[in-house]
Formats: sequence, C-alpha cells, structure tokens
Amino acid sequence: MSSQKVDIKQLEAKIKEDPKNSNDLVKISSCLESSDRAIVQGALQSLRRLFFFFAENRSLKVPSEAVGGEPLAKYNQWLWGHYVAFLSSVIDLISDDDENTQVTALRTAMEIVSRQNVLKGDRDAYGFGNETYNRVVRQLLLAVELKGELLSVFKGEYLLAYMDVQYYTMKNMSRLLDSTKAPTPSFIKNSLTVLNSFIVPEDKPDVSNFLVKPHEDIQATISGDENDSEESDEDSDDDVNDNNKRTMANKESVERPSKKIRKLSSLFDVREHKRAFTSCWIAFLKHSLPEDSYKTVLAKLPNDVMPHLTDPLLLADFLTDSYNIGGITSLLALNSLFILIQQYNFDYPDFFVKLYNLLSDETLFRSKYRKRLFKLLALFFSSTYLPAYLVAAFAKRLSRLALTAEPGAILFIIPCVYNLVLRHKECLQLIHRTASQSVADKAAEKRELLNMKNPIDTAAAQIAKNSRHIELKGGLDPFDNDEQDPAQCNALKSSLWEVFSMKQHYHAGVAAKAKMFEEKIRSQMLDLTPELEISYSTLFDQASKRRENQEVPLAFEASSSVFDASDVFSKVFAF
Repeated sequence: MSSQKVDIKQLEAKIKEDPKNSNDLVKISSCLESSDRAIVQGALQSLRRLFFFFAENRSLKVPSEAVGGEPLAKYNQWLWGHYVAFLSSVIDLISDDDENTQVTALRTAMEIVSRQNVLKGDRDAYGFGNETYNRVVRQLLLAVELKGELLSVFKGEYLLAYMDVQYYTMKNMSRLLDSTKAPTPSFIKNSLTVLNSFIVPEDKPDVSNFLVKPHEDIQATISGDENDSEESDEDSDDDVNDNNKRTMANKESVERPSKKIRKLSSLFDVREHKRAFTSCWIAFLKHSLPEDSYKTVLAKLPNDVMPHLTDPLLLADFLTDSYNIGGITSLLALNSLFILIQQYNFDYPDFFVKLYNLLSDETLFRSKYRKRLFKLLALFFSSTYLPAYLVAAFAKRLSRLALTAEPGAILFIIPCVYNLVLRHKECLQLIHRTASQSVADKAAEKRELLNMKNPIDTAAAQIAKNSRHIELKGGLDPFDNDEQDPAQCNALKSSLWEVFSMKQHYHAGVAAKAKMFEEKIRSQMLDLTPELEISYSTLFDQASKRRENQEVPLAFEASSSVFDASDVFSKVFAF
C-alpha cells in the first residue's frame, strides 16, 4: 500500500517536471479503481493537483477552444477527456461506502466548482461552476444517505458557510425535485435534511460570504444598478422627461452590462434567495411524503418555513389536504393553516367545523403533541367573535372528552371550558341550567305571557318557550356527541354536567378545578400557561415533593409485639 502511495507521488512529480510524461496520468487514474481506500484518496488528491497544474499552464482547455497545430490540439483534447473522466469519478466517489473517501471526493469536487473558470481556460469569467455543482447536488440527494461526516462537511464547510453555495443548492434542488417523478424514500429524506439546513437571509448585509466572489468591477456595476433603480423609484415623477431624452447610445451602454450581470446580481438580492427557497419547498411538497417526513415538515412549517416564503398562500392546498387527513397529521397542520387564515386572509369557512371533528379523537390528548394542541386551542378560542352555538359545542365536546382523559389533560380542559363560558356570556346557561324549572322561573314565564297584548305574540312566545325548555330528567342530554356539525349538535340546550361530575374525581387538583363552576363567575380569564406543561411525570414529581404539614397520628402507647399474649397467633410466630 505504501509503495503505491509513493508511486503516485513520484508519477505526479514526473508529470510536473516534463509534460512529455503526461501518459502517466493513466496510471494514476487507474488507482481510483483500487480496493484500498487510502490509495483512492491519494489518487484523487494527486489528480486534482495535476489538472490545476495543467490549467495554470493553459494546457487544459475546452476542446473547441484548443489552439495550435494538429498535435497540440489532439493533446489538449486528450487531456480534456481525462479531466472529464476524472470529474465523473469524483462525483461517483461522493457516494462511496467509505466515509473518508466520500469527504475527500466532496472537497475535491467543490474545489473544482470554485475554480471552474481556470479549468476551462477563461480566468476572467465568473468562477462558480454550477454545471458541475448541479451534478454534486444530484449525487448527494439521489445516491447516498446524507448523514455523518459527509453531511457535517457539506453543511459546515460549504452550505452554511457560503451564500452562493446555498443559493445554487436551492436552484439545483428545485429543478431536480421538479424533474423527479417517483422519488425514493432516501431521496425525500436527504432533500428534507438539506431543506432544513437553509438559512434564508433577511437583509442585504446577510448576503456577504461567497465561495466564489464576483470580481470587484462586477460588484461595482451591480451596486450601481441597484442605486440607480432605488433613485429612479424615489424620483420617478420628477425624472420622466429626463429619461425620455436619453440617447440610444446611453441606453446601449447601460443595457449591455445589465445583461451580463443579470444572473450574478441575483446572488446579492435577498428577494431572489427567498424566491429560490420558495421554489425549492413548493417543489418538495408536491411529492408524496413518508409519514415521518410528513410530520417533520408540518411541525417546521409555521416557524422555520412560512416566514421566509415569498407567498405563504402557496401552501394552502398542501395544508388543507393535510388538515383533512385527520389525527396527528391534522393537528400538525392546524397552526400553519390558522396563520394563513389570520395573517394572509385565507378563506377557509370550515376551519372550526374540521377542528370540532378533530377533537373527537381522544388519542390526541395522550399523544406527544398534546402540548401543541393545547396551545393552539387556547389561541383559537381567544376570539370573542365566535358564535354562541360554536362555543357551546366546543365546551361540550371538551367536557365529554374529560370524562375519559387523564388528569394532565383534564387540568387543561376544565380551565379552558371555564374561559370559553366566561368570554361568551350566552353560554352561562350551560352552568345554571337544571333538570326542572323552579317555581320562580315558572311564575316569571307566566307573567311574561300575561303581559303579551297581541295573541300572535303570545303564541310565538309560547312556541319559543317550548323550544327552550329542555327536560334533563332520567339522564337525558339533548347534546348529540356524534353529530359532526356543531350547529346541529344541540349544545346550547344542554348543560355542563360532565364538569359537575369531575368534582368527585380521584385527583384533588381536578376536583378543585371543577368546583370553580360553583363559585361566583370571575371577571378575568384564567391563565392556561401552567396547565400546558402538566403531564404524568410532573404530577408524580409534585406528589413526591409534597410534605404533610402535620405529623401522622400514631398509637398512644408504643406496641411491643404484633399480637397480644392472649391471641392464638402469638405462639405461631417468634419475634
């Protein structure tokens, strides 16, 4: 192994010493097929140095640009062919089984990307080789499981370190996602890993670090164009006549550099970075996602994705479809969908109807996303513009769920229902409604009917009274928990007997919360924040740390034995 390493270095030295030894490139290239990964890595590094050596000497050129006599043209074409084969090997080795070889191949490929202009013989051109980088991105996403050292190097040394690398990654990923019809699970997983790594710039100073920085004259031209556009926007009304008087020569002198720098200017434009980010995510969400990736995406959308999109309403179809699935998926889509409704005027009239049906799944109150659900419910119910029938329906649905929920969930449900009733005074009847009318209530209704002067009004009042009068005797509850439409479930005709039954709950905290409904209704809402963190573990910790204020009473006289001397069992056991 060591002798082959020495041979590679010796062959490299011979080639650099005399170009006539260039045929030794074939020997070094053959080492890329070795089973010894150390030899492969040595060959990669040696060939990288050699091809840049040829490029610096202007021996490496694109065949169409090769100049000179017939032998020189053939030599340049031969050398370029070996470079192309070397580049293909580098790309393939990114998905090698050996982690060190993967990293070496990635670093080699990225150095080629950063100096593509030198390798093509055009030093004055912009050096970022996106054509090669597109192949790198494709190989990372399609051929390997992006993890470990390879992922760490790609993110730390390139993706998060340079804005141009991130920008071209988003552009290339977007095209790749659009062109892939049947993505593999590994492709979806790798794409999501890269998508979650993006850091979208918010202001122009954030766009600063580049793997290949444009030349100073190009940057000056870009800055000049941006300043001119800003000034023209501010002074457009005053300069209309002046702009109309420009000569054709001046127009051509302005337009020519603009065409050359149009693509480069996007690197410095924060809006272009957001457009690339948006295109990448939308292309990704068009594919069918595995369940774990689906949940990860929905969890990250509200805080990590939507604020950076050019138009979050592009997610409307994806979120509504997710919301209609049910279960945990609907729960995770809730927050993002509500953001679209609240902040972007998205029209979704069935939002609360779907939410009402979602709460019929009692497993949500035992899932690991329960805290997220509670936060969202507290947010959704904070509005004072909800109709009374809808508020009553949610109060009844939550109260019914409390009958089978665990204490951690009940300790949130009861204060939540309390706030609902307190915020919407029309629902106070759910607390005060009894099984039968009192004598005073009957007398008040009779006086009301007697005061009616018009027989038609009297008949109408009688019909209304009959529709309001609900008999709760014999366990009858007019509330239909199986009804999917909250407007038809008769919640306003029912009562919160479920909360009343919680007064007998085995957990003291639950019983104390339920007794709040017997006290005078408060004027301020209850703070639900402490209840969001309650779980079985927190309840256990509270119980274990609880200390009795008084000593436990014991017998007046200390006992000397388990049984009295007269007890027959006193002779059975010896103590």
